[in-house]
Amino acid sequence: MKRILVVLVFTIISLNTLALDLWVKGGVVQGTGSKKIEELGYNAGLELSQDFLGFVDLGAGVAYNGNLKYETTSNQRNVGYDVVPLYAFAKFNVIPIVVKSYVVTRLGKSFVVNDDTNYTNVSKADGGVYGAFGIGIEFLDSLQGEILYSITEVKNNPSGKDNVELVSLTLGYNFF
Repeated sequence: MKRILVVLVFTIISLNTLALDLWVKGGVVQGTGSKKIEELGYNAGLELSQDFLGFVDLGAGVAYNGNLKYETTSNQRNVGYDVVPLYAFAKFNVIPIVVKSYVVTRLGKSFVVNDDTNYTNVSKADGGVYGAFGIGIEFLDSLQGEILYSITEVKNNPSGKDNVELVSLTLGYNFF
């Protein structure tokens, strides 16, 4: 038990020494474009980042965009699936003072999960490239609010479009 405690304390101290930030995020998503999502979806995410030069954070993350249900099409019924993007990001701090505003860009690969679409003569949806651009603020050294516009390529998309366009509003908490 002592060894586990020592290793855990050493790991936490090491992460703090490297100045790594671990953000846990959650929020809501809404579709944009001609094929809109029928209901509000939800977003949950985890990001790990490192500060460089005091004004740029680089890192990686994973998110879960759920409850993406589209209007019924002629070939499919109950069109709905969830999208999980895995991405790298760069966050540029615009004004690094008490309330830090920033611009963020993300690029990665998305995966389609929980596909509950009733398909008729069409192959299942498959994920592709993920890209996003957004703005946000950090405040109280451990809280974050962000508005993000993302485009996710979905191959064989049953909603009739090749790209899923989402706008998300997320709140985050920094553990380190």
